[in-house]
Amino acid sequence: MHRYSLTLTQVLDADGDRPGITAFLESMNKTEADGSLAAAFDPTNTLAGGINAFKVAGADGAALLAGVTTIEVSQLAPDTVTREEATVGNKVVTVVSVGDGVNDTKWIYGHGDVVFVVHAANDTDAAAYLTALP
Repeated sequence: MHRYSLTLTQVLDADGDRPGITAFLESMNKTEADGSLAAAFDPTNTLAGGINAFKVAGADGAALLAGVTTIEVSQLAPDTVTREEATVGNKVVTVVSVGDGVNDTKWIYGHGDVVFVVHAANDTDAAAYLTALP
């Protein structure tokens, strides 16, 4: 797996939605200094897709999960997205989808002050990422 991490400030400086993210963070009494992003993917593409982890130190897990889910839905196609709860890789996740491609479906899982977003072609590939999580 190839991994990297960035501070939320680095993400927002690189073309993130600073006003929207700042408003979301302020709703949880947090700032961009509290946030970070980590990502991992298989550079050989044996396991298609990848995983992103969004952390906001000390954030309310339910609020963070709801906020990240809303952002992920908005990045797909909000008018056509399907959304359902499922158990994949022994984790209860929210599955949002607009089609069958690797980037058309996202499996979203929250654990404390971290929300994981898996991009995969199917439940089996998503489960490979999700089973490695706490």
